[in-house]
Amino acid sequence: MQIISRRSVLAVIVLFVLFCSMLRLASGAYWSYHWSWETATRFRNIQSDTPCDSFPYEHLSRIQIVLKIGASEPQSRLQTQLSTVTRCISNLLIFSDHESELNGHHVYDILATIPESFKANTPDFEVYRSIQQGDFKSVNRSQAWRLDRFKFLPTVERSYELNPAAKWFVFLESDTYIVWDNLFRLLDQFDSAVPLYFGSPTRGRGSSYFAYGGTGFVLSVAAVERLVARTVGSKGEYVQPSLIQRYESLIKDDCCGDSVLGWALYKSGVKLSGLWPMFNPHPLHGVPFHEAHWCQPVISMHKLLLKDMHGLTVWEKQRGHNAPLLYADLFEYTNLTIRRQEQPQWDNSDWGGWREPPSSPAHKSVHACRVACNNHENCYSYTYSDVGYCIFVPTMRLGSKSSNQQLSAGWDVEKIKNWQAVHKCKEAEWVKPSTKRIY
Repeated sequence: MQIISRRSVLAVIVLFVLFCSMLRLASGAYWSYHWSWETATRFRNIQSDTPCDSFPYEHLSRIQIVLKIGASEPQSRLQTQLSTVTRCISNLLIFSDHESELNGHHVYDILATIPESFKANTPDFEVYRSIQQGDFKSVNRSQAWRLDRFKFLPTVERSYELNPAAKWFVFLESDTYIVWDNLFRLLDQFDSAVPLYFGSPTRGRGSSYFAYGGTGFVLSVAAVERLVARTVGSKGEYVQPSLIQRYESLIKDDCCGDSVLGWALYKSGVKLSGLWPMFNPHPLHGVPFHEAHWCQPVISMHKLLLKDMHGLTVWEKQRGHNAPLLYADLFEYTNLTIRRQEQPQWDNSDWGGWREPPSSPAHKSVHACRVACNNHENCYSYTYSDVGYCIFVPTMRLGSKSSNQQLSAGWDVEKIKNWQAVHKCKEAEWVKPSTKRIY
């Protein structure tokens, strides 16, 4: 009886502990989707009109910034990138499909490093040969995009060759916006000796995920070393093909170089740490501000309008770096709460909106659309088309000018103000890695 009694007591204790754990889980005290880090800025506290006076150049000894471009891209976009986002990056590496000089930076032709046998019988390299002859204008956007997929693997490999002392490698494109202060704060929380791969998650091959290239992505030096490692023979010779040759057939069959890179990393034992929405595939005018985009730090955005790249760069400097830049702060930049009620030739519903049933009076006119949105608790903005349909948007999106003259858009400003008033950020929510949170 004494043995049974002891077992009973032990069982009760175990059940009690499990019950308490479940309560803690339910309350969120035991598990959270984000870290509550108290981070510090790397930027210097200097009041100056000179753009880069406060930038922490010394920090770039640990971080290699890599810009991947195409020679056929609009010069306006390239010049904007170099005069805004990467203007203070003294160690910038630029890789393209044509050797050149750009704003004092040497531009490496990364495709020149690919073996000729690799290029044979590959129609996409006919475009590359045209580019080498200086014929940029005949290259259309689709051709340039298909050629771009060959750049990813050699860009990572070449970046490591040029700066093997770097602890982190940050990759971006000409239409990527990076909030450097937040990125530096993030990287300060991780050990570069661990194989790490950060970005916005997109489903890849099999059970793998890859970081969407347009949002930018980050690799620790340990991750890069795993990726580029090659088997060596008894005489010290490489007995394994180069990185790009190992994945030749996959690159030629796949649509996207970021997808191939993600798979190559996955096969090397490096899984993606998805940090959406900190790495964000939306441009500023497309950010769906709401719970998922509010107290999280902004690290990157994609496909920004050129005027936004300029405007945000100036605004960031004026704002300073006393605290991480959150989406709630970025929302203030949009001035959404002081916008006119409606905007002609405007669209704020290209992502995440829904139509009411065809019988809804919302489809009768732009006025009816606005009234119906105001009366719907989950509608914060709307887009109306003169052909007779109304789209409700469940988030606070700025939207952008549309070439479609039949479109008009508006915002429920009072509802937005009320939502904002009760959603104050107590701390920066540095999201934990996840591939379930996916855009």
